[in-house]
Amino acid sequence: MSVIDILSLLGLLATAAFAASGILAAMGTRIDLFGAVVVAVVTAIGGGTLRDLILDVPVFWLHDPAFMACATITGVLAFLGRAHLDAHGNLLAYLDAMGVALFASGAFIKSTALGLPPAHALVMGVITGIGGGLLRDTLTGRETLLVSPELYATPIIVGLLLQALSTSVFALPQDLGYAVGAVSIVIMRSLAIHYRWRMPAALINRPR
Repeated sequence: MSVIDILSLLGLLATAAFAASGILAAMGTRIDLFGAVVVAVVTAIGGGTLRDLILDVPVFWLHDPAFMACATITGVLAFLGRAHLDAHGNLLAYLDAMGVALFASGAFIKSTALGLPPAHALVMGVITGIGGGLLRDTLTGRETLLVSPELYATPIIVGLLLQALSTSVFALPQDLGYAVGAVSIVIMRSLAIHYRWRMPAALINRPR
């Protein structure tokens, strides 16, 4: 199996994880199957779509319909099995962590392959990783993790820095660098979720 095939499979896994997280985020709202699947699909393809528009390349799900099919099927199945998913308290956060890690690390590879310097590729990875979650939380009326004290963006940045170092300094192949970045993000996010790690937060008072 080639590196491209592996990256495509991991991309589908990230799509499924984000789609399922979209269904979980919509739970507790008065939403029907169609609306829930729309949230799932937007969550799954939102970050990658933003990435491709910024990079001015063909949008990935228009080029490969497997991603749209994966998001839709996962959304339907997750909606039908939502009672079982709801039994796992932090499942949404862990699914989000998986989706963020895989999409962010994949965006880093795609950006560097197009000639972007590592610093720009890192920013693109962060934008791609958080894009779908931002859309999901906006559609479902949830407080987005990005503006909460929860350790969210920091693991993405650190993981992508490790990915950049592994490929540029230690000359690891791109697929191994992908693994370093994605695994690092998942581990850090999972630890933050489990131990409730928080960043120092300051209360900003609104002007009267």
